Amino acid sequence: MKAKWLFVFGLAGMTVSASALMLLIPSLFDSGEQGNFWGIGVLACLAVVFAVGMLYWRPSTSSSDGG
Repeated sequence: MKAKWLFVFGLAGMTVSASALMLLIPSLFDSGEQGNFWGIGVLACLAVVFAVGMLYWRPSTSSSDGG
């Protein structure tokens, strides 16, 4: 049961951090404005950490039909 909640937490965290990252990427290409590289870097690292965590926390799939 704990692994299922960790998986859901990882999925939600990855979704939020990746969507915020996608919203900030166009600011890198605006002329005349300095991009926030630290913020984008932190969000990218968070998305990767949550994605790797989801691989480890995914619930086990057990087949009960025996075939």
